[in-house]
Parts: sequence; structure tokens; C-alpha cells
Amino acid sequence: MRTSDPIAETIADRLTALQAAQRLSAWSLIVSFLGDAIGPRGGVVSAGTVQSVMQRLGIGAGAVRTAISRLSADGWIERSREGRNSFYRLSGDVEETVLAAERRIYAASSLLPPETTKTLIITSEPLSDTRLQALETTGALQISPQVLVCFASAAELPAALRLPGATLAETPALAPGATMRDQIALARQADEMEALQQAYAPVLASLETHAPPSPEDAMALRCLMIHEWRRVALRVLAVPADLIEPQDREPETRALVAAIYARLLPASEAWLDANASTPEGTLPPADPRLARRFQPSRA
Repeated sequence: MRTSDPIAETIADRLTALQAAQRLSAWSLIVSFLGDAIGPRGGVVSAGTVQSVMQRLGIGAGAVRTAISRLSADGWIERSREGRNSFYRLSGDVEETVLAAERRIYAASSLLPPETTKTLIITSEPLSDTRLQALETTGALQISPQVLVCFASAAELPAALRLPGATLAETPALAPGATMRDQIALARQADEMEALQQAYAPVLASLETHAPPSPEDAMALRCLMIHEWRRVALRVLAVPADLIEPQDREPETRALVAAIYARLLPASEAWLDANASTPEGTLPPADPRLARRFQPSRA
């Protein structure tokens, strides 16, 4: 049944879309919630709090228990007990991974300065698919079977890009041809960005024109949006600003997510204040970094 509440409708619509695309993963939603909402509030939260948010997102108790077991076995979360209550936190073993992800998820921009050095890496033979997959996280862009470009000086190349027999050529500027422009668009997640804009632009319009959502819905929508944004933001290639096309959708999409996030933050934090618990009681106050998400870093 449809509701007249636009935010509740948005949550229902996004859940339906993610289920249809098989992208509604309980374990990933839990990681998103713990990292986004609980990390800045001390890092520890009760199992009941996680269950409440997941239930609002259509994830049943059984699926949550299965996901928690998987996350614990894989070293992503730590579980503890206080009396009859269980508590979860992201594992210290993945702390650096989580912090590195946060820097990309909540950055004000994914663009590098236009004067960033570009280094062409010309290999002696085409790279295998296995080797290319291993290079996906290095920040390199393949522009032909034997040519990669990395946005760093030759001296600063990651170890994975120091390919045997490769020729390196530094340049302060590149004039992308059609092939390179297409590769940049793919690496900048052009289609995913457009899909997120279509899904969430009406949300911002609704937040600007309707009454604020309930704290519960604000928390649920914040978790759901960050879950979707996180998946795309972590795959976006950071490129120098002089290489993007005018139709690059990433800056606009990032600004949209940031605007919605700012509007959901007060009510969602109020929900945490009223409903989330730790072994010591209520959550501690938020770390100041929460208010700086999506804001330009200070020099």
C-alpha cells in the first residue's frame, strides 16, 4: 500500500529497486550503518539498535543474525555481551580500511588539481585481465591494451604500477581523445551517477518542500542513501579536474547526496539519541568529524 508520506515512499521505492537489482545486502547495510552512524558516536551499539534500523529497511531478524555471523567470521565486526544484551562494533583490524573508505565517501570532491602530474605507463605487451583487476585500486586508468595513465609523478607511482619493462612518460597535461574520454566516463561511474541523481533528486525536492521526516525514517533513509552512495563512491576514479567533460555527473551527484545528508542529519541523530544504546547507556556525543562530512578540508 502506498503512503502519502514522500520519504516513506522513497524508502519503499529504493528498497524495491535494490531488491530487483539484487543489491540489498544485509551485511553491507550493517557495515554502512555502523560506519556512517555509529562510528562518530563511539563505535559501539546494541544488537537491538541494529535490528531496529534493519527492520525499517525490510531486513528480517534472521537475515541480520546471518549477516552478523558472516561479518564476525570475516573479521569485520567484534561482538560482546553485557548480561543478556549483545553489542557490535567494527573491528579494529579493518579500522584503516574503514577510514580510507570514509575519506572517499565523504570527501567534498573526487577531483584532483588540474596541475596534477600525469604519468603514462607503456607496457611491452597487453596486460592480462587478472593483472588489470589487480590494478583497479591503484588509481590507474587503462586507455589502450598497452597504455595506462596514473595521476602521480613517476617517483610516486604505487608499487603495483612499477611494471617490469614498462616505459614511463610524465606530462603536465593530456588532450584526451574519444577512447580516453569514454574510459574516464566509465571510471567516473557515469551511468551509476545518473541513476542516483534520478532516484534522489526528488528526495531533496521533497525535503525542501515538506515537513521534516520522522526520526526513524530519517535514520533509515540516511543509511539507505549512504549504502547506495558508498557502493559507487568507492569505485569512482579520482582524476584531475582538467580531464573531466562538462557532462561529468559525479560532482553534481556528490553535491546532491551531501545536501540530502545535511537535511537528514538532525532528525537521524535525534533517533540515535532516543533509541541507540551502548553498554554504558546512551551513545556519547558525536565526534566533530561528523559535521565536517562532505565539507572541503581545511588547509
